Amino acid sequence: MEYMFYYLSIAAVLVILAICSFYRPLDFRCFVIAVATIAYSLVYEITLGEYYKLYYYINRQDSIIYMVLAGILLYPALNVIYVLFLPREGIKALKYTFLWIVAMIIFEYGSLAFKTVVFTGWKLMPWSIVTYLATYLWIYVLYKYMSPRKYSFKTI
Repeated sequence: MEYMFYYLSIAAVLVILAICSFYRPLDFRCFVIAVATIAYSLVYEITLGEYYKLYYYINRQDSIIYMVLAGILLYPALNVIYVLFLPREGIKALKYTFLWIVAMIIFEYGSLAFKTVVFTGWKLMPWSIVTYLATYLWIYVLYKYMSPRKYSFKTI
């Protein structure tokens, strides 16, 4: 069951990304977010999962393979979907991000229920929440930094 949840999650997210990209075309910012997410998630997963042994994916022996696949396929796709629909206004962006964090917590509960992810020292509360807050903060800041700006020069 853990394999089915793992592979169906990746497939579903990639299909959703393909559908979303039909309505919201991918741009250079999405590419940068995807590449940054790969780097971030691989360092994060390998450090916390493999080095500190706080959790593993599916089984201990092959966990690194599943972490790398998720780091390359799942997490970048999720973060690109996040930025494709990220509102420009601050309060709306905050509410939108809060909903994403709630969705990620639910997804993590599903991963735990199906034994796709097994915690050996990690705690969902508070560490997953802190991690999602930090993750969406850097994504938001990077995406906004790369967004086109309107400059106006006032003459005195």
